This record gives sequence, structure tokens and C-alpha cells, in this order.
Amino acid sequence: MESKRGRIRRVNYWKATLGILALLSASLVLAEDFKTVSGKIYKDATVSRVEADGIVLRTKTGISKVYFVELPKDVQERFRYGSAMPTVPPGKAVTRRIDAAESARPAATQFVDAADRFAQRVEKTLGERESILQGKHTPSPAETMILREFAFHKAFLAGIAIVAIVLFAVVWARVK
Repeated sequence: MESKRGRIRRVNYWKATLGILALLSASLVLAEDFKTVSGKIYKDATVSRVEADGIVLRTKTGISKVYFVELPKDVQERFRYGSAMPTVPPGKAVTRRIDAAESARPAATQFVDAADRFAQRVEKTLGERESILQGKHTPSPAETMILREFAFHKAFLAGIAIVAIVLFAVVWARVK
């Protein structure tokens, strides 16, 4: 005879399994194919964001920006291209929100967005390290203080090592 606790535990496992399967399949349901006017096809793409001049698509092969002028009229109308678009200063991308039905995203999409933010942070850190290696980085006052402190500790440890070697040599000479 099975206990009530065992049945509840089994039900919870099934709920968790079904939840995970729903999240994994949600990204496939939201994916669609986009075809440009030149004939290029983006298979199983999800719209990452809508910008003033185009849409950013996420596919299995990566992230691509497709400009509205490259898309058919029906896709342009779907993303409201040309209707009260904000003016864009040179070099700045103005993003706008998709309407409430399209902006309600499942947890899987939020996970992908979090992964993108992490990748951007890693890219920024690697860029900073590369500039340091190339000598293009000017350290901040805090970094300068830390570097001085490291230099002091290195010198201090080197001095202690020299004193220890001299003491060892003196003791060794007397023991012999």
C-alpha cells in the first residue's frame, strides 16, 4: 500500500516534468520563418526586439538584424513600420515595445535574454582586458591603489624570503 506522501511526491515530479517540457516547447511554438524581399530565409526565428529601423531575429545560427526595407509589406505592417516612428539620432538605436500580446514572453525566452546579458558582460570584460594588454587602458584611482598594494606585498614577501634564506644559511653553517 502506497503512502499519501509517496503519491504527492510522484504528482509533484509529474508537474515539474510537464512544466519543463512546456517551457522547452514554448520556444519552438514562438519561432517562425522570415523571408526577405531578396529571397533570404530565416528559419525558426524568434523576434528578439523591434527597433526603429528593423527587427532583431534570433535563430539557431545566431542573432541577425533585418531592416524593414528588406522585409515584405505585411511583415512591416505587423511590426508597425512607418506608423509614428520616433526619430533616431545618428548612431543610436531606439527600441520600442511590442504590443502586450507579443511582449508576454515565456520563461524560456527570459532565460535566453539573461544568457544574452551575461554574454554581453563577458564580451565587455574581455574587451577591457584586451585593452589592458595592448596598453590602451588608463587605470582608475582604485585600480592604481590596488596595483601599488600588490607591489608592496610582493616587495615585502621578497624581503622576508631573503631574510629567511640568510637565517637558514647562518644556522646551516653553525650546525655543520
